[in-house]
Amino acid sequence: MRVIAGQYRGRRFRSVPKGIRPSSDRLRETLFSILGDAVEGSVWLDPFTGSGAVGIEALSRGARHVIMGDRSSESVNAARKNLRNCVGVQNYEIHRLDAFVLLRRLQSPPLDYVFLDPPYNFKRHEKILRALKASPSVHANTRVILEIFKKTEVKFVPETLTVFRLVRVGDSKLLFMRLSQSSKK
Repeated sequence: MRVIAGQYRGRRFRSVPKGIRPSSDRLRETLFSILGDAVEGSVWLDPFTGSGAVGIEALSRGARHVIMGDRSSESVNAARKNLRNCVGVQNYEIHRLDAFVLLRRLQSPPLDYVFLDPPYNFKRHEKILRALKASPSVHANTRVILEIFKKTEVKFVPETLTVFRLVRVGDSKLLFMRLSQSSKK
């Protein structure tokens, strides 16, 4: 695994905890190709950071700030090692917190992107989307991206979130969502 593009292009991710399924190079390349220049100057939240690959890719491509979190100390340590490997990387914070706790405690500038990549066996999509919707850092222009296993069906998306794009990449699907018009302004 490596950083695909930007300032840290080509840097290898040296640390991936056992049992963690990091977002593949191909998936990250697809994701950031879709987002394009909109990443420049954006603020991100990655509450299931794992190895830190998506947050580091965002920083490499010019994100202004990235907030990473994971409940696993192994994942947080791996993300820190991978961040150190990208000498000079700045403008991030990393927390060892469960995603739900992180969302409750979050006090950040308005978020442009929230990347949710829970474990494939995660069963609380509805709950995490509701928690996200309630966050004061989420606003009408926040884009929520959910990575799930290709066979997973999200049976509930809160009425205030609208899926506007679905992309299949390998064994994963990316659901791009935004708040509905009648939701937060």
